[in-house]
Amino acid sequence: MSQPRPSTVFTDIDWARPGKQVGHAWLPYSGHDDAWGAVALPLAVIGNGDGPTVLVTGAIHGDEYEGPIVINELIRRLDASQVKGCLILMPSANAPAMRAASRVSPLDGKNLARVFPGNPYGTPTEQIAAFIHDVLFPKCDAYVDLHAGGSSLFIEESAQVVVTPTLAPEVRERAEDMARWFGARFTVITDNMGDPRTSCGAAAHLGLAAIAAEMGENGSVSPKGVKRTRECLSRVLARLGVVPGALPEAPPPSRRVRIVPNGGNLLSPGDGYFEPLHELGDTVEAGELAGYLHLLHEPAQEPREVRFAKGGTVYSQRTFGAVKQGNNLCVLVEDEA
Repeated sequence: MSQPRPSTVFTDIDWARPGKQVGHAWLPYSGHDDAWGAVALPLAVIGNGDGPTVLVTGAIHGDEYEGPIVINELIRRLDASQVKGCLILMPSANAPAMRAASRVSPLDGKNLARVFPGNPYGTPTEQIAAFIHDVLFPKCDAYVDLHAGGSSLFIEESAQVVVTPTLAPEVRERAEDMARWFGARFTVITDNMGDPRTSCGAAAHLGLAAIAAEMGENGSVSPKGVKRTRECLSRVLARLGVVPGALPEAPPPSRRVRIVPNGGNLLSPGDGYFEPLHELGDTVEAGELAGYLHLLHEPAQEPREVRFAKGGTVYSQRTFGAVKQGNNLCVLVEDEA
């Protein structure tokens, strides 16, 4: 059997050394303006004795900022005496995308949340995924991936548990416990439209308890989102025991939902400008009018009606008015049985 290829990403972190280290992972990159350069990916490790190892990532998408802000706070605030086990903090996992304020990387146009387990000899985004998958995940017991809606979504605050066919029951149980203690408004049980290439899907496949949180929207920095990210992450790190101390009071129960199957993802039937008729949290029925698709350059043409195929609760909605055929307009959720 052939051996796994080593990661091309190298780091100034000494994994065997206890204490607090703040450094980088370095992605070799030979571009037009720098033949022998590297892309810096901020990385911190805080280790102290026996205990769980927990990885927290932010900016898997480069237009989502609440997670990186809170992770950087932890890097500045925590010292080794406050940690039991090891905390691995990667605030800007997709640093090239974050510098470009883009969901996808400007280096290769790829979405880091859709290329796992990655390829150590692939494109830059695939190499970052391979470093996280092949180097970081095997060190860990649990994983928290902090997201926001990014530029294209308004979305309800939530913690997502990604369910894949390979997910062991005990791993799912641990992930759902993490989601409960994270305490977002919604806990979403999802198979991510059957796509296993997300970071949490890949982590779960390896046996890590993993959750992905959505804590902001529309590419902004939400004061509420930063505050809630700080509170929720603090609770789950205490629950996991990696930042011990008095466990905060258990949060109110989240609403436990799943994305409505076979029609809960409302896609645009054509190009145009979408006028939604509902707000986040609204309850809608199958066949109800979702909104109008306008052709603003043809004023004599009546707008096209867009209707919901299924009923449910509006969980997310597109921020951009201009749409192309196949763009996601909104996502509906329903209570999980």
